Amino acid sequence: MSNVWNKVQTLAGEIEGLVKLSGSLLTTPDIVYDWHSVVYSGPRVRRAHIHTIDRRESHKLYILHATIFPHYNDPSPIWGFDAVCGPNKITGAFHDFSNAGDPDHPMMDWFADEAVKYGWSKPRELPEWARHIFSKNMVAAGNVQEGDELDDLYALTIKSLKYYLSNVGNTQESGADYHMAQNRYCHYQKQNPHVVRSMVSMGVEEPVIRRFIDEIQYPESR
Repeated sequence: MSNVWNKVQTLAGEIEGLVKLSGSLLTTPDIVYDWHSVVYSGPRVRRAHIHTIDRRESHKLYILHATIFPHYNDPSPIWGFDAVCGPNKITGAFHDFSNAGDPDHPMMDWFADEAVKYGWSKPRELPEWARHIFSKNMVAAGNVQEGDELDDLYALTIKSLKYYLSNVGNTQESGADYHMAQNRYCHYQKQNPHVVRSMVSMGVEEPVIRRFIDEIQYPESR
């Protein structure tokens, strides 16, 4: 088994373990799929979604996705992490604290100060849809192989998650409503054409993955 796969699989377990401590498992819509997907909620976190897609045997791919949304009365940023992994490298890794109501939120300043400490040998250019929602300090890296870069990515992700879970909710405001900022994030995430395309190529029916994206991965509130 690939060391890159093992490392990212371990990261997925650690992310879920930390999120579990902050909330309870939610019941999700009844959609039939064959990958791991869980949603948690708690007093400080409105929605934390972790899912992994294991196609190592059939397509040489392992995918990790995680997003954490604050409650609608909290302008804290959205925590997000994605990694698409082949057997010998992560072809795309993305990590950000994204604006969800206050672009000058102190948590975003913290992430900017942390992210600048790392350099990536192959930065990824963001597509137009992504530039609408991700911060200028976002980690977007390709060709992350076993070694220092993979270790750095792991360390930053866990450090930022621990910080996030300890601080999200501290700026909840009675009567405030930032749901449109979170809807905006979800709207632009759904403009990513690669998710549907890649899942269909792996044998998932298009209506299944589209419903999964709309109802579980990036649901919008009316």
